[in-house]
Parts: sequence; C-alpha cells; structure tokens
Amino acid sequence: MADFKFKALGGPLPLKIFEYKKVNQKAYFGAGNGYNLIVVQLESFQNFLVNLSVQGQEVTPNLNKLSAKSIYFPNVFSQIGRGNTSDAEFTSNTSIYPVGDPAMSSGYADRDFPSIAKLLHAKGYISNTFHVNEVSFWDRDRLYPALGFDKYYDKPYFKQEIFNRYGASDEELYTVAIEKLQPLHRNNKLFYAQLVTVSSHSPFKIPKASRRLKLNKDLDGKLLGNYLTAVNYADYALGTFIEKLKHAGLWNQSVLVVYGDHFGLSKKKYNPEKISQTFGIRYHKQISTLNIPLLIHLPGKHPGQRVELTGGQTDILPTVANIMGIDLKSLGFTAFGQDLLNVKHNTIGVRYYLPSGSFFNDDILFIPGKKGFEDGTATSIKSFKKIKTLRLTDLNMRKLLNA
Repeated sequence: MADFKFKALGGPLPLKIFEYKKVNQKAYFGAGNGYNLIVVQLESFQNFLVNLSVQGQEVTPNLNKLSAKSIYFPNVFSQIGRGNTSDAEFTSNTSIYPVGDPAMSSGYADRDFPSIAKLLHAKGYISNTFHVNEVSFWDRDRLYPALGFDKYYDKPYFKQEIFNRYGASDEELYTVAIEKLQPLHRNNKLFYAQLVTVSSHSPFKIPKASRRLKLNKDLDGKLLGNYLTAVNYADYALGTFIEKLKHAGLWNQSVLVVYGDHFGLSKKKYNPEKISQTFGIRYHKQISTLNIPLLIHLPGKHPGQRVELTGGQTDILPTVANIMGIDLKSLGFTAFGQDLLNVKHNTIGVRYYLPSGSFFNDDILFIPGKKGFEDGTATSIKSFKKIKTLRLTDLNMRKLLNA
C-alpha cells in the first residue's frame, strides 16, 4: 500500500477549478452527488454474455439482474492499446486515448494525468484501488499515483491462494475491499473505489470447486466452455459483492459502475461462425469482439434504462462526472469522450486492435483500407452487414461522423 498526495497537472490549480456550478437540464446531473463511487472493471468481459443462456443456464444471472435496474449501455466498445487491462484502467479514469504501444502504464506513468480520482479529491473523496496481483505488474505502482489514487491494495493484502496464475479469487478481492471501505463509511468519509478483477482472465481455467455451470461434452473442458465457466464464476463473485455492499450499508450510499476491460474471445483464436452456431447468436469478428458492457447503478429508486448510444471507455469519465455532480465544462476539463447521458450522437476511435483510423459511430464500424477512406469498409453495428453502396465522399464522411 502507498500514500500519494494530489498534484495538479503542471503545478497548483487555481482555486476557481474547485467551484462547482449548477448545471441546468442535464439528465442525471448530480444523481450521485454526496454518494460513494465504486467502479468494478470485469476481466475479459464481452457484452454478448449479458442475458446469454447456454444449455438452459444463464451465464451472467447477477449482471442480468443488475442491468435491468441500472443504466445499461449495450453499445460500448473497448479502446485499449497494448496494455490491455491496464490501458482500460487508464482510459476509463482519464478519458484519454492510449497511444497503442507502449502501454500507458509503462511509457507514460511519469506524467500527472487529469482523472476521476483528482476530480473527486476536490470534493473531499478518498480514492483507493484494489488488485490481487503484484502492483508492479504492468507498472501499476507508477500508474496509480499518476491517476491520483491515495492508496492501492495489491497481493500482500489478500489471501495467498492460487485461484489462477494472477493470485486470489474475485471473492477474496471483494471481501478485502469491503473490509477496507467499511471503516471509511463509518467515519463519514466519501470514497472512490476501483476494483480490478482477474478471475475471468485467459486461459480461463479456474478451480473445479468454483465451477458453477454444468456443460455437456461439446463445451466442457473446451476453450469456449472454459470461457463461459470463468465469466460465470466472475458473475457469481460480483453477486456476492453486491450482497456484501448491502450488508455493510454501502449499497444505498454508492454509485456502482461495472464495465468490461476488453475481449475474452480473441478473433485470432476463436472462429466467429463457431461462436454464433454454439450460442445461437449473431457474432461479428470485430464488432462483437470489441463490444463490452457498461452499467451504472444509482442509489435510490431509479428505474432501469437502456441507452443505445454508441460509446467507448473514453466516455466513462464524462458520464460518471455528470452523475457525481461535476461540471467538466465549468472546470475547463478536456475529455476526449462524451457524457453518454447528454449527447444525441457519438463517434469513438479504436487505434490498436483495428487499423489506425478505424472508428465506431451510432450506425457503423468503419475500417480504412490501403488508401484510407477511399477503399475503406463500413459495417452496420446493428445488422453486421457491410454497407456496399457507401461512397465515402467528404459529404458522406461528415454524415457518418454525425457532424
């Protein structure tokens, strides 16, 4: 564990940056004001898993229930670079694109980044992050202070069990997090807690005692079956965390954000047609692979809402800031993403796992060709069909970008 002091980017910030102005007519503005913020980053979690049933069993029953009572964004896409999980942490916390290669934690952790933690520091929040592996893995010992976290809890704070090659189980992660967060709550300290899960990490082999899905011989022990089993356990562990939050009196005092960090089924190792046939779903090698879930549960009696707008991990900070009562515009805060609750159109870039210049908008995935836009391809994110008659003139590009 380490303690870090907040430093502003480029020196002390002017006092006016801490003056939060009221914002009129913004959906959900301040809905989480005065509440804790808990963010759970789910390892290798793709959106197609939500509400998926296999051989008569729900793969993610707890996430299914949570999505029905939360603001659920089914069209959000991963924007990671080579750092994968650590890049997801970086991008969701800063609304800055990763460079692709190297990982942001390795190549840029000597910078002082704007972040959710620093925005919440200005409102008196304490920021902690939890990960069961060694904090030096992917240079998180450098990344976390750069992001403004006050404390990190890594491998020494958890049971020395071997759930998978990364250490303790998600259940242990959640147990320790509750133990550390409860005293803050008792002392009336508002907190931002980030929890980075690992139990559903490839190669998706978990202890037999933790396997809850009962699969037939077509899937049991196979690559796809192992993936389902691992994410099903991760979902089970998330359910135990929700119950722990309720028991600790934190559930109704916290905004809970849950999202996937990146794909589990790599398009290089898994045949999209086989996935479609096995699960009885439409599955696209790029769109489905990069599609991750994002859910935001608000305290109190807020009805569930499904937001179809296209988004990315750069959009998490602006969306969460709005909910937490932080007006980024009045602070002069530059975010590459948008508040998904208060825009009508969106476009996001993907710069590492797709060719440079690729983007998603509300209608398509566009991938440049050898000549760039001239011979690029556009695919509907709804039907997964290529738009063959599309002529990528300047006028058409403006339309595609929702300009």
